[in-house]
Amino acid sequence: MMGDPTPSASWTVADFFSCGGGTSAGFSRRPEFRIVGAVDLELAKPSGGNGASDCNRTYRVNHGVEPLNRDMMTFDPDEFADLAGIRRGELDIMISCAPCTHLSRAKPNNHLEDRPENTLIGRSGDFAAHLLPEIFFMENARELIMGNYRHHHTALVKQLRGAGYEVRSDIHVLDRFGLPQVRERALVVASRIGPVRTLEDLWQGWAVRPGLMTVRTALSRLAEWQRDHPDDPEGDVYPGMGVAVSKRLAATPADGGGWADVARNPRTRKLCTTDCLRRWRIGDLGSHPDVYGRLWWDRPAPTIKRECAHVGNGRYVHPEKNRLLTVREMATLQGFPFDYRFPAKAVANRYRHIGDAVPPVIAHQMSALAKWMKTGVRPGPEDWVMPNTALRIEDIVPVA
Repeated sequence: MMGDPTPSASWTVADFFSCGGGTSAGFSRRPEFRIVGAVDLELAKPSGGNGASDCNRTYRVNHGVEPLNRDMMTFDPDEFADLAGIRRGELDIMISCAPCTHLSRAKPNNHLEDRPENTLIGRSGDFAAHLLPEIFFMENARELIMGNYRHHHTALVKQLRGAGYEVRSDIHVLDRFGLPQVRERALVVASRIGPVRTLEDLWQGWAVRPGLMTVRTALSRLAEWQRDHPDDPEGDVYPGMGVAVSKRLAATPADGGGWADVARNPRTRKLCTTDCLRRWRIGDLGSHPDVYGRLWWDRPAPTIKRECAHVGNGRYVHPEKNRLLTVREMATLQGFPFDYRFPAKAVANRYRHIGDAVPPVIAHQMSALAKWMKTGVRPGPEDWVMPNTALRIEDIVPVA
């Protein structure tokens, strides 16, 4: 699992629950950081079993590090340290984005049961207290901080503070920070080398130009890049659709249309799914309004979730074309660099690696925070705008 060390890469990074490497991308593309280890059990759906998501292949191809396929509940921190070649207190950055699946409000029954998987939040604290990295990051659903089971967050903060860390936990809506998507997420930052810095500090005095972080901006900038890279392997990859779904999308109005528009027209109503027809009959238009929905050109995308490989799972249809967003288009809206690779054999897994990710354009800002905490020097936009993404330096303007 070791990466190739370089003389300029002096700050070590370990990524737990590494998935396809979205968070690591924010660090590995800076020469100051070197990834020494990653861990992911590669679960897709619970029924899929260990290794089913194939995410470690995506991580390896992009970062040159082979993640360990281990269960964090039983993995020994000492064994990880031995394999990574580090001793206690030598790790600079620990990333541990424990799964949010059983916290997020996206699953309506999550408020009814505190699942065992939620204890992985505390397990992250166990690893941090044992390895003693200088800086700790966790990104998760907002429910980590404000949900029914926020006691896991409370216990994590207590454990980190007991190990000598200063901790800050905040909830952010990420289109404010240059992501062309309305994505509300919690971010926990802990430091034992000085004051904690978070995204609010990084952006103090700066803002994205109003109205810029939209689907139109992101996909037009992707199209510019693809003109110079016509052989992009992800450029035209998207799942096929059956006849019924194709007809449904053809009847869906461009630029933000959805299933309710199809149901509203008596001539096309029959094209709706049985469940959508039932909701139409009872007037339930606010339940799952985004399924089979088109994106709006001049708005940020709605939140991209793990199961974004099907048009029936959310508002993932191209604003005009009768298809799901391509792998590359979805990755662009999720803040990935245009040249990031998604080599998984199953197309559905490629989308999972995108939907599961911490947006790299945000992770790059997290790495800028790490530099700030390490050096004491506040970075400017030229250092925290991730190259080769839909966000550009000229998009950032000073504000009073």
